[in-house]
Amino acid sequence: MLVLLITHNLGIVAEVCDRVAVMYAGQFVELGSVYDVFKRPVHPYTRGLLQSTIHMDSKELYSIDGLPPDLVDPPAACRFHPRCPYAKEICSTRDPNWIEYRPGHFASCHFGKDFL
Repeated sequence: MLVLLITHNLGIVAEVCDRVAVMYAGQFVELGSVYDVFKRPVHPYTRGLLQSTIHMDSKELYSIDGLPPDLVDPPAACRFHPRCPYAKEICSTRDPNWIEYRPGHFASCHFGKDFL
């Protein structure tokens, strides 16, 4: 059986789903088991998204710097690069490849190996 759940509520994803796909500006940036993506995220957007969730022990709110992109005229190459703290020139000129970092765990980031 397949259920497609589209949400920003990561708590529901953690409770209901086996696999998760993270999207940014209309493109998939990470895909894998809920465990891998939540415990060992590769893409910087996924990392920021997970940091921004509120927990019982949260002392302050975290937010990703910058504004979401204009989807009519999105940024070239990696759409997250204007907000990414790890972005380099290649991020604005070349689309990152979709790479399998662990079995069944994929991400599209030029520097994903740095987060393993």
